[in-house]
Amino acid sequence: MADTGPRSVYVPLGPVEPSLGHFHGTGIRGGIEWYVRTYGPAAAQTAVARMASQHRALLDPHDPALGILGARKYAYAFVGELMRAMANAVRAEEDAFLREIVNHGVDATLNTVGRAVLRYVVSPRMITSRAQEMWNIFHDSGRLTVLSLTENEYVAQTSDWPNHDVTVCKMCGEARRRIVEKTGLIAEVRRERCQAWGHEVCTYRVKWRKP
Repeated sequence: MADTGPRSVYVPLGPVEPSLGHFHGTGIRGGIEWYVRTYGPAAAQTAVARMASQHRALLDPHDPALGILGARKYAYAFVGELMRAMANAVRAEEDAFLREIVNHGVDATLNTVGRAVLRYVVSPRMITSRAQEMWNIFHDSGRLTVLSLTENEYVAQTSDWPNHDVTVCKMCGEARRRIVEKTGLIAEVRRERCQAWGHEVCTYRVKWRKP
């Protein structure tokens, strides 16, 4: 007898994302809005066109934030590729571009939905005392440990951080620098260890001085 029962139908669900290793959209939306305002629709459309097809499906080149939603989580691989595509579209040197877009992204977060962060942006010591809480606002994984703290620098380590992306790692370092700057200090950051270099953890040294 022929089988006349219901059959399952395969429906593609789009790109498969890892269970952990994501940026919350609130952490990147402000920087992307700055990019579109600054460089214009043509640069935005060029950047989106340079993305891999599975990642283009997550973007709207005509949206002021390229379709990035604050309430959504985005895989690190997607975020890293998007940042590289945007820098390439305007022929910017990657590290300098990341510093600028992170500056604007952090500023937008602190000025809008970052009320939880604002409570900590008083001094570097207070920032480090709440380091994991602040990290969790933007990421769905990763354990942040402050290894040392002095009057003018701290060293922090990120471990248990799956699906590492080197561009995202650079962004996280720049975010640490910018948050210290928001206390009124002049700050610099240096990556000293990185999973991209074969280490098991990523380590950043953040230094500051008075203006």
